[in-house]
Amino acid sequence: MLPIKQHCNSTMKFKSNVKQYIVSETEAEMTNSEVDYIVKSIGAFGIWQAIICTICMSARAILMWNITSILFLTSTTEFRCLKFEDDEPNVIENSTCYDNCLQYEYCNDAFRLNLIAEFDLICEKAWLASFVQTVLMFGVLIGVALTGWISDRFGRQIAIILSGVISVVFTIASSFALDFWSFTSLRFIVGLGCGGLMATTIVVIMEAVGAEHKEFAGGVSVLGDGVSQSILALCAYYSPTWNIYILSYGILSLFILIPIMFIPETPRWLVANRKIDKAINLMTSIANLNKLNTDTLEDNVIKCIKNIEEKQKEPPKTNFLDLFRTKEIAFTTVHSVIIWTIAGVSYFGINQYVTVLSPNNIYLVVIISGLIQIPATLTGMVFNKWFGRKKSSIVSFISIGVSMSILIFLPDDHWASTVFALVGLIAACILFTVIYVQANELFPTPLRNMGFGASSAGAKIGAMLAPFIVNFHPHWIASMIFAILPFVAAGFCLGLIETKGVKLKDTID
Repeated sequence: MLPIKQHCNSTMKFKSNVKQYIVSETEAEMTNSEVDYIVKSIGAFGIWQAIICTICMSARAILMWNITSILFLTSTTEFRCLKFEDDEPNVIENSTCYDNCLQYEYCNDAFRLNLIAEFDLICEKAWLASFVQTVLMFGVLIGVALTGWISDRFGRQIAIILSGVISVVFTIASSFALDFWSFTSLRFIVGLGCGGLMATTIVVIMEAVGAEHKEFAGGVSVLGDGVSQSILALCAYYSPTWNIYILSYGILSLFILIPIMFIPETPRWLVANRKIDKAINLMTSIANLNKLNTDTLEDNVIKCIKNIEEKQKEPPKTNFLDLFRTKEIAFTTVHSVIIWTIAGVSYFGINQYVTVLSPNNIYLVVIISGLIQIPATLTGMVFNKWFGRKKSSIVSFISIGVSMSILIFLPDDHWASTVFALVGLIAACILFTVIYVQANELFPTPLRNMGFGASSAGAKIGAMLAPFIVNFHPHWIASMIFAILPFVAAGFCLGLIETKGVKLKDTID
């Protein structure tokens, strides 16, 4: 009898005496001649912004642990029939289904008991292994959309706190699921919270910093993703079963949830929604923390609100239909959603595809594919700063397409297959670093979270499709799909405007 588990081996300057803010060259080059009131009031980047970036980056670990946990939950699993109903065949083949088999035994490279072995997700139920991830990502999709509306209507603060609580509570609850369908249902709710974190954290960061730091801030928002994936591999290595594995990173998530509970509302949302007193009080506290002069702060805020009221008499009460209110916004929305959908297929698909190509070294491969995302993200920051959003996204998509095209002609178990798959993953990481910034710059403040939410919802659709693409046989079919789609997305990137150095819009034209 085989064993159940088998281990197969700064542009801001200050006068030191009065701490008076001096406008930088980057700000002077903004397409809007008026310097951003956020920069004039609380600075482009200081202690407060650093704290916000750190909390939001940490919050992403919660969602990334849940999204990438599938790498181990349904890792490559071999099975063999142990008990037959009647006549036993002369030769019993591994990973072969028999109509008269009563009991199977399992061997995988991760746990003594993973989801496949726990719930017998083989033969006619094999599709359910991919379905678990599809349900989770569907929850993320709904969470992004729902939380995007909550965030734009009621504030970033309530959205991010609510999302964090839902994610952590139901992650821990899912580790106690007794059957497949209860587990899958709980994972859907986990997805709702994760979608909220994904949609809100990046918006909070982008609304907190000045234009000259957006490339850096956007990169920081995803910089911790690779580290999170590597930590996940360690959780899996020391977990004997799938439920202990989920419980372990669920408990780690509790410590990340604590600072999330104290995150404040963004000044930009308060101003855009005419909450003058709250905005002034918060921005005064921030300016003091950043050691800036606050003498003109109230005048800056009131002047900005007057400018907004000249364009919009009442605070905007927006909904998702406003993403199609004008031809310009509708065009942007459609193109952005398509680009994000293909980006989602590429990133999540290739990330899982790497483990399929190298099933015998799953811990090492997951750690490597996680750690290489760190220099990839830093590269994306540089690309964003030097070349802008448009060129960087096009080059990234083309790089993915080329690397996956080469993969079509390589055997699955060859070392070169893993290398080119990792090259594709690096390009996908660079791409996400770029489009995370771009999507927030394309939409005005009243629609920003919904616009970003709609865009990133596309990535969730892509992630829902990715597990099924990965499991296509032979694997060159998956490589071909991963190769063609990025070239299609590069064409859609041509239709979007360049947003590098453009001040965020606070009104809907």
